[in-house]
Amino acid sequence: MDQVLHITAEPIALRVKDAARYMGVKDPDYVRTLVDQGYLRARKAPGTKTMLISVQSIHDYLGDRR
Repeated sequence: MDQVLHITAEPIALRVKDAARYMGVKDPDYVRTLVDQGYLRARKAPGTKTMLISVQSIHDYLGDRR
C-alpha cells in the first residue's frame, strides 16, 4: 500500500505586517517595537527597505503558546 506524506512548510521570515498577523496582534508597530527592544530578530531584505522578521524568533518570544 502506498503511503502519502504531507509536509507543511513554514516560512523562515515574514514581513512586519505578516508577522503581526501571525502573532495575532493588530498593530505592526508593536512588532517593530519588539524588534527595536531585541525581543525579535529581523533583517532587511537585500536591496529593499523591507524588514523580515525571523519566524523562529516569533516562536521563541511567544514560547510557542499560540
